[in-house]
Amino acid sequence: MSENYTLYQYESCPFCYRVRLFLDEAGITLQLKDTMMDQGAFVELIRGGGSPTVPCLRIEDSSGDVRWLYESLDIIKFLKERKNQGNGFVD
Repeated sequence: MSENYTLYQYESCPFCYRVRLFLDEAGITLQLKDTMMDQGAFVELIRGGGSPTVPCLRIEDSSGDVRWLYESLDIIKFLKERKNQGNGFVD
């Protein structure tokens, strides 16, 4: 199953930094949206995920179903599992 990922975050958030550091170390590339610099991204996060909390990973599967995952450690765990399953990561 192909999935698309978008990480909603902002630069000075320490929990967001934790996820970005993991992405760099794991060699994972995905779309990043800065909710402090991009008002549209902030609105997307609230409308889609129901909360302005970051980091938040938007996960869209091949059928178009979307789910939102909060909490840095949960996001890292999820992405580690996907990477171990051989799922690709795209911009």
